[in-house]
Amino acid sequence: MIQKRLTRSGITKLTELAQTIEGYAKSFDGTRIWYRSVGQGLPIICCNGLGCSTFYFNYLEDYFKKHYRVITWDYRGHGKSDASRIKTNHTIQSLVLDLKKVMDALKIKRAIFVGHSMGTQIVYEFFGNYPKRCIALIPCFGTFERPMDTLFNFPFSRYVFDLIYLFNHAVPQLSNFIGKILVKNPFWFQMGGLLKIMKPYLVDKKILEQYIDHIVNVDPVFLSDLTRNMQEHTAEDSVKKINIPTLIVGGEEDTFTPVWLSKKMHHLIPNSELFIVKKGSHVALVEQPELINLRMEKFLKEHILKGKK
Repeated sequence: MIQKRLTRSGITKLTELAQTIEGYAKSFDGTRIWYRSVGQGLPIICCNGLGCSTFYFNYLEDYFKKHYRVITWDYRGHGKSDASRIKTNHTIQSLVLDLKKVMDALKIKRAIFVGHSMGTQIVYEFFGNYPKRCIALIPCFGTFERPMDTLFNFPFSRYVFDLIYLFNHAVPQLSNFIGKILVKNPFWFQMGGLLKIMKPYLVDKKILEQYIDHIVNVDPVFLSDLTRNMQEHTAEDSVKKINIPTLIVGGEEDTFTPVWLSKKMHHLIPNSELFIVKKGSHVALVEQPELINLRMEKFLKEHILKGKK
């Protein structure tokens, strides 16, 4: 008999594999929603931004999976999830119902929720619908309503979006072609810096390449439908009812969701905490992940783990 030996690193890898679950949850309308669960412990569920997949949470997953169970998932029409066949389900509320089905598939009763950008609206809306299933909220670089009203702090940004929406629906193939040219040009990395969307010197270019590869494959009509619903959506009533530990993370130089919105939410949510990332842009989760992870960990230790001892 040949005896096989496992090194310590080999055992660690096997343990991680044993703790990793990937699959699909069947949502309320039959749409298959892809999810991934890594690690063990209290569940942390991550909600992506519009047009994004799970790669924005790679740093968070790597950091927290040692002591928590980290769940990432793709919205309908994004990444590995199915596209919704019913146009009326291109909504924030549909994504909230998808999230509930993911939790049910993984047999998770309660969780800590982290939302990035549009994911912030998902987190707030989920609390409004299912408050008993929420342990804590960590909304990052997002707002609770009508994000196009404050995009770039430009008062007419909502009207620019209306024109884009009409164009996408009138000539979807041309719109998709133009979109691919805009995002897949040789200077996209530099353009992101010039528009102050990100800090190129802080971001791993591979992550942004993943974003580009992902966004060009999202149906532009679906994306504009979801963006319009996101713009019409408000979770103000839900925000005012939040009574669980909440850490709001904002970026000092976020041009998509200006930092004053984070301060406004902090005032609306009693006993919430506010963390402003110095020099942080809208994608600070991948610019300064170590700093943000440490702040999240401190928040969870003080408000969640402390009560469990």
